[in-house]
Amino acid sequence: MKVSTKNEYGKLKSVIIGRIAGGCWPKDDLFFNRMMELSTYTKSKLKRGKIPNDIVEITEQELLKFKNILLQNNVNVYRPEPTDWSRSTADYDHVTTGMHTFSARDLLLSVGNKVIECPTPFISRQHEFKAYDVIKQEAMKDGCVWIAAPKARMEDKEMVIVESKMKLTERYPIFDAANVMKVNDKLLYLVSSTGNKAGANWLQNVVGTEFEVILWEDVYSHAHIDSTLISLGKDTVLLNGSRVNENNLPKFMQSYKKIYVNDMEEQTFYHFPFASKWIGMNILSIDPETVIVDPFYQKLIALLKNQKYNVITTPLTHSRTLGGGLHCVTCDLERE
Repeated sequence: MKVSTKNEYGKLKSVIIGRIAGGCWPKDDLFFNRMMELSTYTKSKLKRGKIPNDIVEITEQELLKFKNILLQNNVNVYRPEPTDWSRSTADYDHVTTGMHTFSARDLLLSVGNKVIECPTPFISRQHEFKAYDVIKQEAMKDGCVWIAAPKARMEDKEMVIVESKMKLTERYPIFDAANVMKVNDKLLYLVSSTGNKAGANWLQNVVGTEFEVILWEDVYSHAHIDSTLISLGKDTVLLNGSRVNENNLPKFMQSYKKIYVNDMEEQTFYHFPFASKWIGMNILSIDPETVIVDPFYQKLIALLKNQKYNVITTPLTHSRTLGGGLHCVTCDLERE
């Protein structure tokens, strides 16, 4: 199992697809609780514990369909081990249930020949890496350098509320893999509620001179980068027009071809949305000319076809409910 990735659009050769079976909305995760408290959906009656079976069954069927599409396009597919995330785990500071491995890209960052287990702020997800043990062992046999970042303790003092938004302190490196977009020799790093500057500094030290970590600040404070910006080619980028403009676009992308998404259909959700309508931008490139998109987002599909992309469609009905689209649920291991 070779690991070799430097961008988000080269021909995809192998990938991890996440799993929702065994998933749980966590109890006693301090960071998760703070995020819920800050939500504008204050009347949500989301029940903590196992994710309802009907959501799990539909989503697992859709992930299997996604897997088959990738296999038909000569992509090797790996899956995390089935795990019951409703079981409680403990460390020195916390006792909490787990969450799920639906969004593999949230926590695993593949870059060059490395896979990094990122220092997520979600306490409930800090034990999630056990589900990737088989994949890890196979990858390391073929020369992959698999690195586990130091885990943040995530006490109250790591989380500061500023103007009703979460801000991480800089005591520990903290970031999700999905705060990072690979752009060849650059790693664009979104500073947000799920990624601090200390995390970017730690990442730069790990990747050394092979990649340059570039901070992207004051763009989107809530969470991850891939509902705001998707790298589609060597000099092409898909942008969320409600968040990105010429003034806040990274300098190295100023000369790129820019495809702005200015409107998006609004998918429904179960009780509480863990993603905005812009999760529709969360698409997967399998080569420089071909993208996989949820068929619900017809405006985006029309935009991409107008730009001469080949568009393959496959659904993720509960992407807003589970907080992940087709890009989120994958972690690319090898691209040409």
